[in-house]
Amino acid sequence: MDRKCASIITDHDFEKIELSLREPNIFRALSVERKELKHSNFIAYVLDPRENHGLKDIVLKKLLRDIFSESKAINRTIFDADYIDLHNIDIRREWRNIDILVILKDDIILIENKVDSTDHSNQLKRYHKIAEEAFPDKHRHFVYLTPFGSDPQDADSRDSYINYSYVQISEIVESILSLYSNSISQKIIFYLSDYLTTVKRELLMNDKLNDLAVKVYNAHKEAFDFILENKPDPATILYPYFEDEIVHAGFVMGSKNKGYVRFTTHELANLLPNTGQGWPNKEVFLFEIEYFWSDKIANVAATIAPCDNDTRDRLHEAARKSKFYKVPAGKKWLVVYRKKFPFVASEIINEDPAEIKREVKRIIEDVKPAVDDISEVIAKNFVKSE
Repeated sequence: MDRKCASIITDHDFEKIELSLREPNIFRALSVERKELKHSNFIAYVLDPRENHGLKDIVLKKLLRDIFSESKAINRTIFDADYIDLHNIDIRREWRNIDILVILKDDIILIENKVDSTDHSNQLKRYHKIAEEAFPDKHRHFVYLTPFGSDPQDADSRDSYINYSYVQISEIVESILSLYSNSISQKIIFYLSDYLTTVKRELLMNDKLNDLAVKVYNAHKEAFDFILENKPDPATILYPYFEDEIVHAGFVMGSKNKGYVRFTTHELANLLPNTGQGWPNKEVFLFEIEYFWSDKIANVAATIAPCDNDTRDRLHEAARKSKFYKVPAGKKWLVVYRKKFPFVASEIINEDPAEIKREVKRIIEDVKPAVDDISEVIAKNFVKSE
């Protein structure tokens, strides 16, 4: 397997992918590739002829041509887009929860944007009703924007909403880069190029790099599958931070499982037998922090593992004397102390290392008094069997 993995690194196509991914892209840098709100913000920005992008009404008129050619509203055709009155245009974001609302003199364009989700809770019907009540005298055009022009989930809305796609958005951007690159600023060209790459690569999956990735994967499938099986996840990434803080606090690491970090004190490690029937190292008592599986909280517990009845009873009796003791709810695993902390592993891993360290240290420092007290009373009151 080592030789097969090494072959990936020396593959010229793989090297091309690496080099392409290293190219700067503002949308990738901001991690907004699949975030609906951010896409809506950018689309609204380039649609607005009053904004500072220098595109004037180019994007808006191209969009209007597409919409008017498909619109369910009467008295509008593709030819109207080039002659429509754009004075006093108003483009609103999240007005009454509508993603993008373009208000013209005689028309409104209501756009509901969906990247990874679908319409729900009759929202399309609600927006339709809002538009009818708020703009009764205007031509109303309802647009359902998805990566590939999917139908709304709401069957009734399929008759009133135009299916629009990010394929069409990408075509508009491509045409602007092709036709107007000499008349717009270099900075806007960079933004449009980055956005086009983001849409094609992340939403449509039809960028040349996507095709190259498939080619490389097919050539090294076994090696890639092996790598993916061992891909670091939040549990793997965060464990060393917990381990560092636990050892720094003077404790001893215990049995390891994915998403759990377990520890004890030096005194208890030397005192208690390894006759447990639950953890890999057969400990009978450990403190543990479950920090991954809920992805909402870190759950700290002091737990007596399944073991012989005599050891179990004596451990439980000793733990009762701690001021932090709580009556266990279970029968097989006796949790004699528990505390929860807000801790969203999938978000915390995106923080810088110093912030991750602070979050983990906060938990260890908070529970240390309980750990010290519980350990002390067990060490004092647990008597080894002869």
